[in-house]
Amino acid sequence: MQKKTEIHDLDIPACDIECWERYPKHHWVYDLSRLLDTQHIKWSPYETPELPDDTQNMYLDSSKPIIYHPSHIFIKEPEGNRAWTEVFIIKGEIKHIRHIKRVDRVYVPVTDLVGEIELRISAFVALHFQKFTGVISIQSVSTDIYSIRLRPLSDLSVETNVDAVKLIKRIYKKNDLSHYHGPGGRVFHESLTS
Repeated sequence: MQKKTEIHDLDIPACDIECWERYPKHHWVYDLSRLLDTQHIKWSPYETPELPDDTQNMYLDSSKPIIYHPSHIFIKEPEGNRAWTEVFIIKGEIKHIRHIKRVDRVYVPVTDLVGEIELRISAFVALHFQKFTGVISIQSVSTDIYSIRLRPLSDLSVETNVDAVKLIKRIYKKNDLSHYHGPGGRVFHESLTS
């Protein structure tokens, strides 16, 4: 029987809308065209012979009803092994990385993916997530990154890895900032959460 991780005292974002509001410096990760630009992967706002595949440029997953109008771009459908990776980051430094897959609507760890994608993710985090603290979920195809979520995909309440549980509690602990008021308190809060 799995022991449940106590997460009710943690401040874990539940959807992309919460992440959008929490991490304004990282809005760009939800924009596929910008994500592709950072990796020098071709895309176009119109169809071409070499970029025939229509895809949504921005996708925001929400537990609440929202209205948004994403644009579409054209890419060449990527080929290769597709994988999701959760990356635990504290102040820009990767503390834990694991590959996951979806089985019966639940994400579970897998161990058969290592190598070049981990090198690509490590370099990407070092370049674009300096000072960031949180768990990000990255979808890769072969060694290219095609989606980033600024939150974990797996259900952290059933986490059994002791080291991962410690990191989750350290990353998402709630901070009592009620005694900080004014602009200084806001700067202090933003420095804690960015």
